[in-house]
Amino acid sequence: MGRNVKSKTKLHISRRTALWLVPLVLLLVVFSVTFYGLIMGSGESSYVEPDYPLPALEGAVYVKDEVEFRSAIDESVGKSVVIVLTEDVYLAESALSIPERANITLTIENKDKSYKIFGADNSSTIVIEDGGVLELYGVIVTHADSSIRGTGVVVNLGGTFIMYGGEISGNTVKDGGGVYNRGTFKIYGGKILGNKATNFGGGVYNVGLFELHEGIITENHADFGGGVYNRGTFNRIGGLLDNNRATTRGFNVY
Repeated sequence: MGRNVKSKTKLHISRRTALWLVPLVLLLVVFSVTFYGLIMGSGESSYVEPDYPLPALEGAVYVKDEVEFRSAIDESVGKSVVIVLTEDVYLAESALSIPERANITLTIENKDKSYKIFGADNSSTIVIEDGGVLELYGVIVTHADSSIRGTGVVVNLGGTFIMYGGEISGNTVKDGGGVYNRGTFKIYGGKILGNKATNFGGGVYNVGLFELHEGIITENHADFGGGVYNRGTFNRIGGLLDNNRATTRGFNVY
């Protein structure tokens, strides 16, 4: 009789344990998934990037190499100019500079074929100066490989950079792999991905005004702030900021 009672007691304890153990395990799983999501990103795999139409090309300047590109920029001072890239452009020594009072729209002719601007070694690809404005559609701003160092786009104080499409990718630098912003930077479309900073801001280093309306910032890497390192004003209205990596802190934003 004693053994029967003891056996029933063990069974009773086992059932009671299961009643609180199963919910506890489920709670830990939910917490782990949520915590991982907060660190690594939102996981918004269903995000659909908006497809903006290309700008009107009437009166546009078509360029196929660095010489024609720099000439078109020089002639844009004091007016608004649409520059159409018709071939990949490799920069030899220095960045393309968008000067004061230049308002440039950089685009491709159609969405069937995109072209790239390759920055020179140890140089940014594009620098937007005080009073300069650049709008980007369809063009890819990059460096030839990871051993070539330089930020994709630098926006200086008083400069304005607006992305409606295109891509900033494959850039490696100390701070601000994709974009180093001291001025105004707004994203309405396009991608910033696959950039690397050894210190801060794999995708974007911001000390100015940065607004993410739409578009994608992903797969960037830095020590701090894999996606965005912010020391200015960062307003996220929409878009996808996900799956960036940081060695020390701030996978997506720091």
